[in-house]
Amino acid sequence: VLEKNATYAYNYIKDNFKGVEAALPQGTYMLFLDCTQWCREHGKTIDELQLAGVEVGVMWQDGRQFHGDYAIRMNLALPHSRIVEAFDRLEKYVF
Repeated sequence: VLEKNATYAYNYIKDNFKGVEAALPQGTYMLFLDCTQWCREHGKTIDELQLAGVEVGVMWQDGRQFHGDYAIRMNLALPHSRIVEAFDRLEKYVF
């Protein structure tokens, strides 16, 4: 399940969220998103981006202490249907 979720999330980001970079997780269920380019292109702070996700029911975490100034951590240890739902919401309402 974790591998399926990670592959789905990585490909979805690559194909749909221009300016957001991710790498397939290795040995973990947390996906790190580098949103530096997206935030700069859209004039948003990482706090604004994180809040936008939370407001549509996508619970993700501040990744600044782990990865960089414009980073978000996503937990992929969920049923696959929830991953699909989360990325659908992100595409429709956030990115």
